[in-house]
Amino acid sequence: MSMLPSSPFFADVGAAFGLGTPVSDPLPVTGGLSNRLYRLQTDQGEFAIKRMVANAETESFKSNVESSFRVEQLAYAAGIVMPAPVPVTATNEALARIDDGERGCWVRVHRWVSAAPVHAAPLEPDDIGIVAGMLATLHRIPAPAVHDRFPHLPVRDWRTALPQEPGSSDLLHAIGVLEKIIDGGYSTASPARAMSHRDLDPKNVLRAMNGELVLVDWDAAGPVITEWDVVTTALDWSNVRGETVSTGAFDHFLSAYAAAGGDTNPVTAGSFAGWCEGVLDWLWFNLDRASSTNPIERQLGTSEVSLSVRFIPTAAQWITAHS
Repeated sequence: MSMLPSSPFFADVGAAFGLGTPVSDPLPVTGGLSNRLYRLQTDQGEFAIKRMVANAETESFKSNVESSFRVEQLAYAAGIVMPAPVPVTATNEALARIDDGERGCWVRVHRWVSAAPVHAAPLEPDDIGIVAGMLATLHRIPAPAVHDRFPHLPVRDWRTALPQEPGSSDLLHAIGVLEKIIDGGYSTASPARAMSHRDLDPKNVLRAMNGELVLVDWDAAGPVITEWDVVTTALDWSNVRGETVSTGAFDHFLSAYAAAGGDTNPVTAGSFAGWCEGVLDWLWFNLDRASSTNPIERQLGTSEVSLSVRFIPTAAQWITAHS
């Protein structure tokens, strides 16, 4: 599905990040949802080359990624199992601007880790405990003070944007439920803040050859409302994107997080506001991407929309019943 950029592209990446001399051709890696990923072997090891795509040309993109990179470096120093980040040699920053033959693009590099995807179901309780422990470790990284203001939910014409399929009325009702939870969540949000990955769900956790769980894709890392982040991660690891949500896995995650030293609060409907906001933002992004003129982006967007519209009604029903 990925196409290789021109050879000078990888030579320029190698020079910018000090990767050494390639010993084989780079390989495209499938499975990336927002960006393009390649595997490059050099005389200094193997590296994951990420060509940034999603929102990469927005004005704030570089500053946002560099802020996330500082959290990533702190997490690496704290012992989170993750690919070693490789900074730009000249600047010690995350991103380098590389010419891909058509225009400049932003690129990131990490040490390659041989690993396989992890799925939320079935998942061993010990694995859920490990993920909960990762989150507790992240939340011990000091977070800056944040002064919240109540955000205005964006006006989105879901009825027009969504594909007209059987069950559309149930989906629109579920989206309304999630928007109401977001509204209520911001009005009652806990003041506690922490640093976090902000996307610690099964798609971003891999199992290494030695069995360890590896946390990848730190591009969104930053400050969070702690309560929302805990509940969001617990729900993401409870098979919410499957046909049913595992209440047992959800409760086990919260217990394991507390056992690892994390602070927990009683779960209310507002506790799910961060999860609801992220899901609706992701759905809207992919509805737009599904109409892209780029066939790769269009296929990815269409696939993600199809997945989202299947699980959102189930999730809305479960949240309502368990909060």
